[in-house]
Amino acid sequence: MPRRSPTCNMRFSFCVLALALFPGFLTALEVGLRKQLFVDDYIISRITNVTREAGVARKMGVVLRPTLPTDFQAGEVHDGPDGGPGYEFGESTFCWFFSPHWDADKEMFRLWYLASKRKGSGLAYAESRDGIHWTKPLISKDGKSNLVNWNSKVPILRHKTSMNLLDIGMDGASVTIDPTLPAGSREKYKVAFYPNMGGSDARTRLGYSADGIHWNLYNDGLPVTGRAADTNNQIHWDPLRKRYLLHCRQDFAAGGGLGELRGVRIMEHAGGNDLLNHPGSWNMLTKFVLNDPDKSLIKGTNIPVFQIHTFPMWYYEGIWFALTDVLAATNRPVEEGQQDFETRHDRGVWEFYMAPSRDGIKYDFSAAVYPRKALIKRGPAGSYDKDCARPPSNIITRGDEHWIYYLATNERWGARKWDARLALAKLRLDGFFYLEAGQKPGVVETKPFEVVGNRLQVNVDATEGEVRVEVLDSGGKPLPPFSGGRSKAYRGIDELRLEPEWVEQEGLSALKGQQIRLRFHLDNARLYSFEVTKVAD
Repeated sequence: MPRRSPTCNMRFSFCVLALALFPGFLTALEVGLRKQLFVDDYIISRITNVTREAGVARKMGVVLRPTLPTDFQAGEVHDGPDGGPGYEFGESTFCWFFSPHWDADKEMFRLWYLASKRKGSGLAYAESRDGIHWTKPLISKDGKSNLVNWNSKVPILRHKTSMNLLDIGMDGASVTIDPTLPAGSREKYKVAFYPNMGGSDARTRLGYSADGIHWNLYNDGLPVTGRAADTNNQIHWDPLRKRYLLHCRQDFAAGGGLGELRGVRIMEHAGGNDLLNHPGSWNMLTKFVLNDPDKSLIKGTNIPVFQIHTFPMWYYEGIWFALTDVLAATNRPVEEGQQDFETRHDRGVWEFYMAPSRDGIKYDFSAAVYPRKALIKRGPAGSYDKDCARPPSNIITRGDEHWIYYLATNERWGARKWDARLALAKLRLDGFFYLEAGQKPGVVETKPFEVVGNRLQVNVDATEGEVRVEVLDSGGKPLPPFSGGRSKAYRGIDELRLEPEWVEQEGLSALKGQQIRLRFHLDNARLYSFEVTKVAD
């Protein structure tokens, strides 16, 4: 056996000694000043008498309806359920796919949405100052609609020609505002979509724009993926790994149509993040279906009932969230005239659930998706959202709340006709998941991390209970100035940024540079997040 060098022996001895004296020394997390969400066990060392729960947003009502001819699949403005000519089924698709954003450069809410899938319609635009009252500027070249303008055509390879998107129709469109580029950049806005040219060409295309109104196509309008792309297509910037991600649908059975098995495909750009010169350089990272514990099958098939329909991905505070749109699938279309706008159904319906991920590739469906803990629950019988609550491509965080727009319909997939509405729900800051202790006191203890700031802020709801925070050393031993009777108990509080105090200690300044753990004592309370911040003393 080769002998260790003196240097190696010293390092080995140091590691053993460090582990013996400071158990958390080699396992400290790099938290920095980033907020820590309790969506998983990443920051948690141990919990006692505490459960992880999924938040539920409160509904604010309908904020946008179809009003222009291009908003209707029938092509005519009318009251009542919409449906008509168009790709494949001719179902109403107002806001079937939609991308709401707060555009900081323009200081306004902006919305891109699929008006309808038929020829003569496509990607439409709306804007708002308050996020509630929306206008539809008539920005189209003919000045008659709010459809965006396309400066390039889509090649139709089988016919050896090119066509305008307006003459084709489109599907699965999601718009992203690129955070890496300054305002006015010609690629500041990006879109991923599928032109309606039939199932044989269900492949993703990409576009870019300087203003979100006038668009060009990457890759000369040619596809950048294989099949399939007829649910949401979305391009993202990954701030953790400094790369573009692209996701779209992946077929696993039937190749579309009835009896299909829907899945997700996630890719990364492999061309140096240069989409103009390398638009087709995408490498597969993963593809998957929903491995739901409910193994119910669509009648007469071996296809699961519960499937991922759309899969918008949203990044927030170091976490990727999949807004997992689950369809309770059926192979029984509703015949014309058999629509039911009163009954709340349990098949052919959509709800969506939050699924967290640390890398944007592997998602945890156990906390909300599998137990059916929807972020926005479908409404009661007879309501505008009784059969559908589908997710946006992006959640907006404004005024210490999360604004979550959603598509609402009053009929099932397969009904083809329904009243489609864009509705809004709101959620408290960081409220997607939380740790809760009931009447039996609970404890949450974190893993060790280095203190780089001077104040601790805690998002907690103890309206009917109590919360107390102790500080421990890296090995889990209480630090006397920050523990026991010196840690203040807070009762009847609901704070987004509670700054715990200790006797003779207003913050964490005395611990800066040290490795610590936090121990939260909860009694009938909910813990959402914590953050170490830098505040001027």
